[in-house]
Amino acid sequence: MRQQLSHFLKNRDIHVSPSAILITSGSLQALQLIAGGLLAKGSTILYESPSYIQSVPVFESAGTVTVGLTGKDAITQQIHKHLRTSDAALFYANPTFHNPTGRIWDLAERQQLLATCQQLSLPIIEDDAYYDLWLDTPPPPPLKALDSQGTVLYMGTFSKSMSPGLRIGWVAGPEPVINRLADSKMQTDYGASSISQYVAEQWLSTGINVQVTERIRSALKERRDKVLRYLDAYFTPIATWERPAGGFYIWLKMHQSIPINTLFEKAFQQGILLNPGQIYERNNTQHLRISYAYASMDQMQYGLKKLAEFIRDLQKIL
Repeated sequence: MRQQLSHFLKNRDIHVSPSAILITSGSLQALQLIAGGLLAKGSTILYESPSYIQSVPVFESAGTVTVGLTGKDAITQQIHKHLRTSDAALFYANPTFHNPTGRIWDLAERQQLLATCQQLSLPIIEDDAYYDLWLDTPPPPPLKALDSQGTVLYMGTFSKSMSPGLRIGWVAGPEPVINRLADSKMQTDYGASSISQYVAEQWLSTGINVQVTERIRSALKERRDKVLRYLDAYFTPIATWERPAGGFYIWLKMHQSIPINTLFEKAFQQGILLNPGQIYERNNTQHLRISYAYASMDQMQYGLKKLAEFIRDLQKIL
């Protein structure tokens, strides 16, 4: 599996030997191993806010302090500002089809972040779960592909591009770090499922993964375009959004804050389950994460139309 993955990552211009790769039970386990096996309690973790709802709690449960960076200044400027008055153990990055915002860092931003972190001796965890799910043009190379100093620990998973139930992920980095994480993993579960690894290895060695990923991209692109048309029809007067270039999500920004709990309850009563911004970023009452990857298009049209009605009603009250 590690040999196949080493070959697979060359397609992303990442050149690592099999011994520099650890297979994990999904990318979330990779985060858990890093948080529990590499970081001292009380360490500070910097991350781009908002962030994936499962990542920050993993660090916090390991006794670290998390600091979300957000605002008008570039992330690199905010890293510099933070390190002038405090320290940090690492920066957690999701630069390609970010969850939840869908944002993609351009090449210059990636180069600047890597140069800044190398200058400050600040390691980076790069979470790259959605890299293959581009819809228009391939994304810039991962941070790991630009890394010549071993600054980046690179995480990925097959749960987004192969199967949600295939809990096979990986972390690639300097061999001493990978060996330490492997020791921690042995104390946790003695290794990821051999059957799942065999399935993933066969997907890679036979090239089936390429065909399946192309079909997934085609289906996602069709879904994204339909959902964007629904948003144009129902949300133009009340919200803004950006066209996602890949991944699963649209980050919808309402023109004004509304009582999110009330909106959640009204939607839930109509069979609509929401992912409000406040579960990704505390006190965020203007955003909703819309996923176009799972629900049927009939469900999406119904849900978005109803949701727009609820939002307009609540905005009239305010």
